[in-house]
Amino acid sequence: MSKVLVAYFSASGVTAGVAERLAEETGARLFEIEPESPYTDADLDWMDKGSRSSVEMNDRESRPAIRSQVEDMEQYDVVFVGFPKLVQGF
Repeated sequence: MSKVLVAYFSASGVTAGVAERLAEETGARLFEIEPESPYTDADLDWMDKGSRSSVEMNDRESRPAIRSQVEDMEQYDVVFVGFPKLVQGF
């Protein structure tokens, strides 16, 4: 039997819900990817081009530090990674 991991980052909880359902359906281990410095509502205002999330999305050099890591990553045969999708223009 394959060992499966569902790793996800969720800003508003939508991605978390999908990740939880996927993990439940597949019997996978669930791992939340958390930034070292938590996001505020202002940080997540993607309509503001100067907000933290907008800057991080557009500049690979400004990606946030991650709080923790998956131990023994090599034990997993399948890894699903989920993250919010930025929809521009809406």
